[in-house]
Amino acid sequence: MGCATITAVEARPLTQRERAVLEALLAVDFPGVEELRRQVADVVVVDMCGCGCPSIDFQRDHGLGMEVRVNASIPGSHNGLFLYTIEDPRRGKLLGGIEWVAGEDTNPDELPAPDRLDIQPA
Repeated sequence: MGCATITAVEARPLTQRERAVLEALLAVDFPGVEELRRQVADVVVVDMCGCGCPSIDFQRDHGLGMEVRVNASIPGSHNGLFLYTIEDPRRGKLLGGIEWVAGEDTNPDELPAPDRLDIQPA
């Protein structure tokens, strides 16, 4: 699954690709998705994976009540990714991040294009 090395970055906006993937992941229906869709406008990247894979975190407390909400595979490969939420005691479920799942030896520089993903609710 994901890496254990996290690199904190100064909060930055999502890249066009990251935003496109996030929107594609939230295009599927599952309980609570409407609230998560409302959060997209305010999402920023605060952590990245230290190994160089394209995993990104939207909240610093990424382990608190982590719940996988959407899985995405890449047909023809062993790679994929998932969208997760965290539970905040004051604010409820928050978009937590997108975690890259490497099934092969190399990692891409960025998330795959949304049209390459087979997306399913978790």
